[in-house]
Amino acid sequence: MTTYQKAAVFILRLVGLFWTIFFAFIWGVYAVELALGIDVQHYPTHTIIGNVGYIVLGIVIIAASKPLGRLIGKGLDA
Repeated sequence: MTTYQKAAVFILRLVGLFWTIFFAFIWGVYAVELALGIDVQHYPTHTIIGNVGYIVLGIVIIAASKPLGRLIGKGLDA
């Protein structure tokens, strides 16, 4: 792997990690608030399912970062 490919893999993994942590944290806080009985806005099921999809998307980006990084950094060597 070239330096550009390694950098692309690193950036993709970082973005996927932050993306996943953000959505997991937000919904984790929501679940804790519900469990403690705090009065919170109740979201429809399709909103929750859609946000679980965002968490899965972040995990997929992390898992596919190596092939995507190779593709992005391909041909950048001089």
